[in-house]
Amino acid sequence: MTLRSTLLAALIALLQPAAAMRAQAGPTSWDRAAVTARIADLQKISTPEGIEVLEPVQVGGTTQWISIRGQNRANPVLLMIHGGPAWPMMPTSWAWQKPWEDFFTVVQWDQRGSGKNAVTADSATLARTLSVDRMVRDAEEVVEHLRKRLGKEKVVVLGYSWGTMVGTLLAQKRPDLLYAYVGMGQAVSTAAERVIYDRVLAQARRAGNVEAVRTLETLEPYPGPNPRIESLLEVRKWAREYNGGWYGRKDFDLFYSLPQWAPEYTAADIAAQFATSGWIGSGLIQDINRIDLGKITDFKVPVVFLMGRHDLHTPYQPVKAWYDRITAPHKRFMTFERSAHFMMFEEPGRLLLALVNEVLPLAGGSPPFTQEVP
Repeated sequence: MTLRSTLLAALIALLQPAAAMRAQAGPTSWDRAAVTARIADLQKISTPEGIEVLEPVQVGGTTQWISIRGQNRANPVLLMIHGGPAWPMMPTSWAWQKPWEDFFTVVQWDQRGSGKNAVTADSATLARTLSVDRMVRDAEEVVEHLRKRLGKEKVVVLGYSWGTMVGTLLAQKRPDLLYAYVGMGQAVSTAAERVIYDRVLAQARRAGNVEAVRTLETLEPYPGPNPRIESLLEVRKWAREYNGGWYGRKDFDLFYSLPQWAPEYTAADIAAQFATSGWIGSGLIQDINRIDLGKITDFKVPVVFLMGRHDLHTPYQPVKAWYDRITAPHKRFMTFERSAHFMMFEEPGRLLLALVNEVLPLAGGSPPFTQEVP
């Protein structure tokens, strides 16, 4: 082969991948369907031993959606109980969950009336069923469904934010179903609201933020005997101004935008979700107010708390004081120094290490790899 033909062959070889990329690049402008299709393809569980399921299940007399994802069905099951109330993590999970799926079969559950359930939710009927106890019973039914669906004796429950109240009470009620309880952004009681308020007001005064100080002072006495969801949200709006929501960011705009590209959600799901969060929160707030998890000090299952140092949505100090009084077969408190309330975004690597090193062993660890042969 001559030098000229050799160079020509090399040039053709270089151009072929570029031509293939151009052919597969698709449209130069993207609508929601095109973006979510690409994300779904990127997220696809391709391993023959894996599982990728999005399905409605009957829970507590209502239809509630769950997502089940993992690279290996033999891995331990981790059920995430989302926060809010009524702010599912399923439509944001595409942005942070994938590494978890190497080690756990991860289940996202949209609670009663929220998320993918919102489109068909009869708010008048559901509002009469809203209570913390009902949510705990729903969680119990979801766990029982997963045990049968996936052939597991127990699961790991990870409560997040408001979901930590449901998760803690479930761990008390049915320790026989759980390998461990994990509280991420753990709540304690409404009394912690005063901690948030005092810290945010002090920071606003130091910063000379006249608008924040004036607004916060109008909320006194806070939280009061009958807290209003609007007041709680107002305090948290200013907490985010001072690193109390997402460390280094002053708002949740990015978080709120992520569902727009969720492969699991339709445009109608997204619109309905944003419309339902208010009435569900208002319907639960007084019931939440009466519960003090700090009175619970004896756990029959291992407990792991994952807390952001700067968290002013579920503040750090009351949780650490409660943790110090807890007895459990095993307990661990982990501090995320560069996190507030969103450590799955703020410190995703450290969070993954915590789940793998601290939680996975409590569920028996990773099973030996065996390749499924068709």
